[in-house]
Amino acid sequence: MKPTSEKISLQQFILLIVFFELGTSIVIGIGTEAKQDAWIAVIPATIAGVILVLMYYKAFKLGDGNLYDLFAQCFGKFLSKILIYTYVVYFLYAASRVLRDFNELLVTVVLPNSPIEFTSFLFMGVVIYVIYLGLEVFSRTATIFAPYMILFLLAITVFLWVNGNIDFSNLRPVLAEGIQPVYQAFFPQLLTFPFGEMVVFTVIFPHVNKLKKSSKPLWMATAVSGFIIILYIVINIAVLGPEGYARTTFPLLSSAREISIADFIERLDALVVFIEMLGVFVKVSIYFYCVLKGLEAVHKVTYRYFAFPVGMLIATFSIIIAYSFNEHLIEGLDIVPLYLHIPFQYLIPSLVFVILLIKSRKGGNSNHEKKNYDT
Repeated sequence: MKPTSEKISLQQFILLIVFFELGTSIVIGIGTEAKQDAWIAVIPATIAGVILVLMYYKAFKLGDGNLYDLFAQCFGKFLSKILIYTYVVYFLYAASRVLRDFNELLVTVVLPNSPIEFTSFLFMGVVIYVIYLGLEVFSRTATIFAPYMILFLLAITVFLWVNGNIDFSNLRPVLAEGIQPVYQAFFPQLLTFPFGEMVVFTVIFPHVNKLKKSSKPLWMATAVSGFIIILYIVINIAVLGPEGYARTTFPLLSSAREISIADFIERLDALVVFIEMLGVFVKVSIYFYCVLKGLEAVHKVTYRYFAFPVGMLIATFSIIIAYSFNEHLIEGLDIVPLYLHIPFQYLIPSLVFVILLIKSRKGGNSNHEKKNYDT
């Protein structure tokens, strides 16, 4: 079965990357091991992310099709099916984790008396509907809400500044405990989250108009995402202090709660929830789409056929994935990055890239020798 002819523009693709990368990373505290130096740890992570996406892009240009097609070109029919199934499970698990993050924020801030099952299934119902309509509809939906996310982020930043909450002295001393805490924050957590998660876009590459002409939109979107993450880590530390940043689960929410201007502009929790909701909507939808495309590649049936049952699986797993939010965080910070993210984000794609590179050079040499012989 030929892949669907859905196409999205470069501008939509860039927005999807930025929203996906921001996702939960600007709301949930990352790099907390480094305390006031958490923003420094994001710098090498951003550089690693740019290098990683350039490798993904090069593999895309060397091969033909999305990630699942590249498996078939590198490993043959039988082994490629096994790899596709493993990635389907990995993407499904990752979508469940992201959805659990959002549900915890929602039941903590907005709906404290609502069961997490209600929010999980309701949210996935929206995701299923949008993805069933297709990648183009999903991309346009994200684009429509983009100005609101930008406006709300700017509003929170300006209000914090006007209110006098931002104290850059909280960022000092720089590297007080040396480079070791920065390294601990960088590897493996920041190396894999959020930049390593860009592996999902290898499934979307063939659907992006004019992407093969240049890698510039790809690496620039990754770099911009890194800059925004660094900016809001700096703001959160400046507002909450290094100890406060390390303690709180949702630092942007805690920072927004510090805003109180003329006893009128305060309690801006809803803005943070909207920012998180849009980021999670994009992130879960892309993971969900990648799961469906993997099933489509194996079973040769349109991905829409699997939308409802797989969506319900993600909603269910997001609930049973951990007994408590603390267990969920420990699993996500200590176990998942090293034993799941590193192999699926770095090792297997690197192997695919090397195999495609060797094949392309052998093919080039063969063509060159044949041309000389004919001459």
